[in-house]
Amino acid sequence: MPQTPDDGMTTVDLRARIDEIDTRIHEALMERADAETAIRGAGGDSAETALSYRPDRDADSVRQMLERHRGNLPVTTVEQIWRDIICACTLQGTGTVIYLDGGAELIDMLDLARFYFGFSTELDPCSDASDVVDAVGLSTGHAIGLVALNDRADLPWWRGLSETGALVRARLPFVMLDERPADLPALVLSRADNLVDNTDVTVYDARWSDVLPGKLMDQGIEVLSFFRSGSGVDALLAISGELTEEDALAACAAAGARPDVLRRVGGYAAPIDGENDGDDEFGSEELQE
Repeated sequence: MPQTPDDGMTTVDLRARIDEIDTRIHEALMERADAETAIRGAGGDSAETALSYRPDRDADSVRQMLERHRGNLPVTTVEQIWRDIICACTLQGTGTVIYLDGGAELIDMLDLARFYFGFSTELDPCSDASDVVDAVGLSTGHAIGLVALNDRADLPWWRGLSETGALVRARLPFVMLDERPADLPALVLSRADNLVDNTDVTVYDARWSDVLPGKLMDQGIEVLSFFRSGSGVDALLAISGELTEEDALAACAAAGARPDVLRRVGGYAAPIDGENDGDDEFGSEELQE
């Protein structure tokens, strides 16, 4: 068991113990960075190791961190430190660029980018969400896009998402807490070799020539964003990853209208409810849409 001041340790002893802990933390950080470098070296140019951004692994790491968490240190502080460690190790030497949605408040986008990807990654503001999609899709290097999530979009920017370009890979915030920092709702875009099949939530580009069905939520479908025009309505939908595309079409039909187009454009790990009051302090209870 760790010692506490009640165990008879003096202030000098406690400061010495802090110095020893700091040394171990630093050594562990260097060891972790070396392990990440070794993974890239061992994998050569394989698809798995060529990807600098691995949202599935990041989500698992944060879930495990929350399950271990205890004490008075705020969970958002631990999350930020943990994410900074992950990104500093995994993105080191990759030349990763993060493209920011210029249609949102710049200060909010900067807070989001720095909280989740640290201070050592290059940031490049774009004019709007469509430009972020293009920049990520056309990039020949490692690129990540951050797009602010608005109920009503100025343009159906998600039409530019594709299997050969940018895809939705994560949703932010990942840990849902009241009055948390970096709380701007957003989607993370990046390239992938193919559509990931094992995500908690699947994201679809859906289009109707008429109106948006009014009972999508009754079928467990979340409308992340939509765009209405004279020719109909476009929507970006979030649907359980357990459902097939045919299941999704059937759910839309049950909600009021089968879409003219339903195209899978990514997926993400379900956000964690950081306010969970269950037996575990944070647990891994996921938000149900």
